[in-house]
Amino acid sequence: MSNERISGFSRANHVGITVSNLEKSIAFYEALTGVKIANKDEIGGPRMAKTQGLDDTLIKYANLHLDNLNMDILEYVLPTPEKASYQNNQISAMHLCFEVDDMDAAMERLKEIGIEPEGAPIVFQEEDGLKAGFGTAVAYFRDPDGTNLEIIAPQGPFKRKF
Repeated sequence: MSNERISGFSRANHVGITVSNLEKSIAFYEALTGVKIANKDEIGGPRMAKTQGLDDTLIKYANLHLDNLNMDILEYVLPTPEKASYQNNQISAMHLCFEVDDMDAAMERLKEIGIEPEGAPIVFQEEDGLKAGFGTAVAYFRDPDGTNLEIIAPQGPFKRKF
């Protein structure tokens, strides 16, 4: 396969997070990001369901526009949702990573909104087995439904140019 970019697949538009309670999750993500939702609505029916391999669906949702990525916060009314739980090491587990400039300030923000990180942040050092990216800080935490989230203060090859 060639290294050429396929039109449209070099950009991400949004990440969708399925939640148990839309209002509770809106409050969480607005407090976390400091960004208000752009809209809130419902979508559903057999046509929408077929795009997801379902017979019927009803989804209450809100959109949050971050600087470089949109978030869809989704509460499925139909079909009745089931609780999933993933650790970061499980195959098919995904996580959303928020990029920050200052890890200490980001950790203080988590504390202010009552979020306890999975562990203390670390700063990548040579002994971590990386060839580059020294000085990059990372920490992991979860949203109210247990969705895996990360914060990163990137350095070296982890730092993107906008």
